[in-house]
Amino acid sequence: MASSRLKYSGNKKSPQSDFREVPGLDAASQNNSINPKKQNILKIGTWNVRSLGVPGKLENILLEMKRLNLEIVGMSEIKWKDQGDFWEHNCRIIYSGDSKGIAGVGIVLNKDWGGRVKNVVLYNHRIMLVKLQLNDKECLNLLQVYMPTSRCTEEELEEVYDQIDEVWEMIERNSKVILLGDWNAVVGDVKEDNVTGSFGHGTRNDRGSRLIEFCKEKDLIICNTLFSQPTNRRYTWTRPSDKRRFQLDYILVKREQQKHVLQSKTYPGADIHSDHNLLFMKFRISSKKRIKRSVKKTRYDLEKLKESENKTKYQEAVNVKIKEVKEVPTRMNDKWNAFKNSIKEAANQTLGTLKNVPRKPWIDDHIIKLIEERRKYKNATDIEDKIKYRYWKNLVNRECKKAKERWLNDLYKEIELHLKAGRMDKAYSLINKYFGQKKMCGNTVEDENGKLLFEDVVIAERWKEYVETLYNDDEDIEDLRNEENDENFEAELTKTEFDNALRHLKGKKAYGKDEIPAELLHALDEEMKDVLYVIIKEMYEKGEIPEDFKQSRMVMLPKKTNSRKCSDFRTLSILSHASKILTTIVKKRIEDKIDANLDNDQFGFRHGRGTREAILALRLVAEESFRHLIM
Repeated sequence: MASSRLKYSGNKKSPQSDFREVPGLDAASQNNSINPKKQNILKIGTWNVRSLGVPGKLENILLEMKRLNLEIVGMSEIKWKDQGDFWEHNCRIIYSGDSKGIAGVGIVLNKDWGGRVKNVVLYNHRIMLVKLQLNDKECLNLLQVYMPTSRCTEEELEEVYDQIDEVWEMIERNSKVILLGDWNAVVGDVKEDNVTGSFGHGTRNDRGSRLIEFCKEKDLIICNTLFSQPTNRRYTWTRPSDKRRFQLDYILVKREQQKHVLQSKTYPGADIHSDHNLLFMKFRISSKKRIKRSVKKTRYDLEKLKESENKTKYQEAVNVKIKEVKEVPTRMNDKWNAFKNSIKEAANQTLGTLKNVPRKPWIDDHIIKLIEERRKYKNATDIEDKIKYRYWKNLVNRECKKAKERWLNDLYKEIELHLKAGRMDKAYSLINKYFGQKKMCGNTVEDENGKLLFEDVVIAERWKEYVETLYNDDEDIEDLRNEENDENFEAELTKTEFDNALRHLKGKKAYGKDEIPAELLHALDEEMKDVLYVIIKEMYEKGEIPEDFKQSRMVMLPKKTNSRKCSDFRTLSILSHASKILTTIVKKRIEDKIDANLDNDQFGFRHGRGTREAILALRLVAEESFRHLIM
């Protein structure tokens, strides 16, 4: 009876092993029911993956996370270029590399923890920090590290430790911290008071002494040396040349958090074809509450408006919603809100909303079975089984390449069909979805003195100061009013001006706070356009502007990798499309006023009279003069 309780790992039988039945990739991405007693226990690991450039490697990691019930895995030596943040099969992958794809660190979080990410610091290709929201008051900081190998100099090693110190200063003093990664150091099996236990592996080297010194400075303990484990649960790296085994990967926490560490060991049976073993820790979290998700912006199915029947239904629904307003508001803000809500309700009722279509996985059940077969021989000791592992490894790599190539060919055909049909928008959407750059630079910036900021409130204040300085213009602009044309300066806003402004409103653009795309305004019938015209006209005449028109969404786009200064970002202000109707009319009137006061020889920044026209005019005059001289 006892043998029925054994779990298998690789080609050996051992109690308390790490084998689990592996579901398919689609099943691996689904959430299972959570045991309430285990909600406050975090299962976290760290793994040197030895490059994610091999097809199928990332999917293999996600499968192993599901198989071992891991919620978070820190990765070292991913060798990805630049920095990024994206979702794959209900898991969030955040990574930090450099322009050459050297070293690189990353963190994979399941769906729950991926939604708890509050702040990210992608410091460089060896250090990154992720701040997770546990509840309303508490946060958990994850610091993923990949230290240089023994080939580097002492100066390079100390430089990385100095960089870790800089990131450490951004963490709140009383908050929870977990440091994990490949430290390329051996602390040994000799107990060091308040730092290590006596269950390490190997003999301490200089790098190990430096790591212990760092732990003493920060009051940290090394968790995977605290628990009595067999040797195969301690070492994390096997040297390929002579099969010697070392403990190089560590998980560190504050000494005051030691009581929360329930277990820490390696999983030698976990396999992604890396010479490092997965290091795992169970960590008790005092309180983890459900986080209120931010309300996602509504995305209407605007493609339906291209069908006349759906467009008619939408127009009729807007008319019905407007007529349902029993009492016409007197305040401008209330008038606009009533009109806005009528449009949104009608669009939601007749068009519906778009749902995110998950990326179709190219890895199939056949490849998953091959991965399972390869894992059986990972810890092989005899030559025959080693040859089998090499065979299955090569077979997995070949099948992954073939499967991905088939998937790409099908995707290329679909894109080509859209291009032939003239649907550039759908073709671009597919290209951006599957091949678009997943770049990010975290949400941290430096203050005026070059200090890196991490807290939301401080970061927001810094951006406020920068934007105010950027757009502050103290220059006095001469008033263009004069007696000759003062009569038309306050002229009534005409329906023709409104129609022209509405017609020039571009579609397929991001919308502002009111969440009304330009397509919904274009699709209104003439009666509802007249209603909108009256509202816009009244705003212009009375000077009462709704709150939606006053507010905008600021978006910061990085100009380069690892942007930290505010000047390294391009600031975009996303306005309400309805407000653009009013601003376009005002802009046109100002342009006409300015144009009437400019000399005829003024070129540049004028409609139809740019510098190219000036050059052309000069050339024509020169050619004509040259022709007269010849004659």
